Amino acid sequence: MAWVRCDAMIKGWLTTAMEKEIRLSVKYANTSSQIWKDIHERFGKESAPRAYELKNQLAVTQQDGATVSAYFTKLRGLWDEIQSVLPTPQCTCNKCTCSIGKRLVEHQEKERLYEFLMGLDSEFNVIKTQILAMTPVPSLNSAYHLVFQDEQQRAITSEKKPTTDAAAFKAFVPKREGLASQRRDKPGQKDFKRNDVVKHCTHCNRDGNSREGCFKIVGYPEWWSGNRKQ
Repeated sequence: MAWVRCDAMIKGWLTTAMEKEIRLSVKYANTSSQIWKDIHERFGKESAPRAYELKNQLAVTQQDGATVSAYFTKLRGLWDEIQSVLPTPQCTCNKCTCSIGKRLVEHQEKERLYEFLMGLDSEFNVIKTQILAMTPVPSLNSAYHLVFQDEQQRAITSEKKPTTDAAAFKAFVPKREGLASQRRDKPGQKDFKRNDVVKHCTHCNRDGNSREGCFKIVGYPEWWSGNRKQ
């Protein structure tokens, strides 16, 4: 009974870590050992079609407007799966003095750095140039933090910009209204509003004024210099 309880616990660990489609394919296994062997047969061996599919996904993966964190997380998932399908060769003789394993790891790190930078949006071109110009070239995690900080700085700047525009607009509107009021206050100058255009006087049969304000009825003002008979 103790073994059954432990085996059930391990089965729970395994199935919890699986995607739904894979979990359904092993739910009828009797022991955790059977689940492990089945998964190892399907995913533990090198698969050329799957490796090609992952490499193709990696080549077309772009930030495309997503956050830097979401884009990097997506790349990290592809890198981890590629590593499980195509593991990096390692020296097993324990007598290697040429540091082949270390150089392979450094090469893989640089490849991932370049893949990360190539997929970034064009707005990060400046920070990309700065990273590539560093000597030595920073690690992948260091480059990610630099790009992430640049993204945060851009977000702070964009939050301040609308406030400035709104203040400028508020300062500009009263000025326009003041000019309009000055123009209307000038004698003899018409205010070309839409409502004024459609007014029509039935007394003098002219557009631009109403019967209540017709000079022929209420009288001509002192500043009027036109022909009063016309």
